[in-house]
Amino acid sequence: MKKGLNSYQLKLIALCFMILDHLYSNLNWPMHEYLNWPFWPQWITVITRFVSPLFLYLMIDGFYHTRSRQKFLTRLFTAALIMQAGNIVLNYVFHNVDHYTGKYTFRSLLNGNNIFLTLAVLFAFIWCLENVKQRKKVIPSVVLAFLTGAFSLILEGGLELLPVTLVVWFFHERRTLQCVGIGVWSSLLLAKALLSYFTGSMGTSLYTDLCFDNEWAMFVVIFFILLYNGERGKNTKFTKYVFYVIYPIHLWILEIVRNLIIS
Repeated sequence: MKKGLNSYQLKLIALCFMILDHLYSNLNWPMHEYLNWPFWPQWITVITRFVSPLFLYLMIDGFYHTRSRQKFLTRLFTAALIMQAGNIVLNYVFHNVDHYTGKYTFRSLLNGNNIFLTLAVLFAFIWCLENVKQRKKVIPSVVLAFLTGAFSLILEGGLELLPVTLVVWFFHERRTLQCVGIGVWSSLLLAKALLSYFTGSMGTSLYTDLCFDNEWAMFVVIFFILLYNGERGKNTKFTKYVFYVIYPIHLWILEIVRNLIIS
């Protein structure tokens, strides 16, 4: 066994921080507003920003090691569809309507987290890039790469994750350059957050602004990338699907709890 952490161990760490992040984003305000609980520390949003980039990194690594890219992509899209179906049901049950019209809209029904869809689209994106690199079906691959890349920008986290995807794919098997690229992108996001604060602050502190505009903190993923030993770790049906199950279930539970507190 190599030193460091394998893919399964890294996913478990990311899973714990993901749940913490969703607990904060779903319950912090309603528990303070309706149950008079104290606000949770704002820095929670900062220490959890590495989660999506880490899952993305491991997905791209899996892209090169999976026995079937088609099955991998199908699994991601299936999970995304199930997640979206559950979100639609909850939005309907809890009467999540448009604030202006008071009616259900396409957007109000689709509201909710769905990182599966973002990862699926980005998986398709790098598959197209890889085809172009290997001169396979170049023209349709270029077109699909453009379409999937553009589509990812309107999905959850896509705007911040697309550059990470390009860096990790382009510097595949050159981990140092991957980390440098992610570090540069994080620095640009930090510069944007600082510029936003100093040119348009609404009276909040710099600390509060950086905890809100927090995507710059994804640089923490660099430390986990450097700890990654390249091994898959445990490989059973449970370890293969546990993340696909926990992600939607815990979010749906939190959404139900949040609505029960508010009502």
